[in-house]
Amino acid sequence: HNELIIDKITFPTQVARGWKAVVDELISSAGALLTKHGVAHNDLIGVGISCGGPLDAETGGPLYGVAASAETGRVALTSGMYYDWTARDYAYPIGNTLSEVHSNAADGMVLTAPVSLTVNGEADLSVYRDGQPYDGSLDRIDGVGSYMVSATLGGQTQRVLGFTLVGSSTNALQMFLVPDGFYLLSATRDGEPVYADRYSLSMEQEGAYAVEYECSATDIVYTLETVIDRTPPELSFDGRVDSEGRVRSELKFSGVQPGDSLFLTRYGESVPVYAEQDGTGVIKDPGSYRLTIRDAAGNSMEYSFIILQYFNLQSWIFFLMIFAALAAVIVYVLVRRKRLRIA
Repeated sequence: HNELIIDKITFPTQVARGWKAVVDELISSAGALLTKHGVAHNDLIGVGISCGGPLDAETGGPLYGVAASAETGRVALTSGMYYDWTARDYAYPIGNTLSEVHSNAADGMVLTAPVSLTVNGEADLSVYRDGQPYDGSLDRIDGVGSYMVSATLGGQTQRVLGFTLVGSSTNALQMFLVPDGFYLLSATRDGEPVYADRYSLSMEQEGAYAVEYECSATDIVYTLETVIDRTPPELSFDGRVDSEGRVRSELKFSGVQPGDSLFLTRYGESVPVYAEQDGTGVIKDPGSYRLTIRDAAGNSMEYSFIILQYFNLQSWIFFLMIFAALAAVIVYVLVRRKRLRIA
């Protein structure tokens, strides 16, 4: 047989209608090409069809759309989430209404950059951070934590999206999962490639991670860079400690690193504590203490100790001043009595 490729056709389409409908559309277009070139259907050997995005492993159909609708300027990623090319953000419709939530975060994203939330319409947003109500600004959400967003309209509440914010270092990630509608491109730890499938990456080991993943519908590539750190910070102490572990002097500490936070309580009440630029500090007053240090990744270490009453240089100076004053009074009284006797 003599084989001849008569023509090719490429066009964007939306798969929200179902991939079978898209294939039918392609076959119909192929039929129009045959008619155009005067080729009988019986002479057709085959029709080649390719998809510009990832395929579903079970059905063989394309997962998501690869082009935005010309009418709306947006493309569906998953059910209930669209990318808006005009606004350059993600849109989440609220039920069957015209209200929707816009955000720079896709549902399920892990980010280090701030997240914004806006509402178009009359829906009321509820935002929770680590399970607690969040009452900060929605224009710039930058606090580390796991967030959940829901919207209420007409007495009906629906989940909108969830996302996680981490810092430049964190202990919060055991596994990185790409959001629905995305797939993983590459991953490194300490500059070396690490194994990952298309949708997940283990982050159990400590190290500096760089992860690139791509939106299947828009071809936009996102990067997550963070250091996984699970090692608690440690402090060193210097003081005069007795056989029972009690401190009989001022207590000096060292080892505070940039980004660490200190929390000190005395008899259960919060008291100020400071560290110098060299990472050292001192606690002077007697009492029962609990000192907690927390690093930027969220790891913490707690120390408990008791400082007993002690004499330091200032105490000795004060004691000597009191003694000198008492001695002066005694000498004055004795001299005064002697004068009275002479008189």
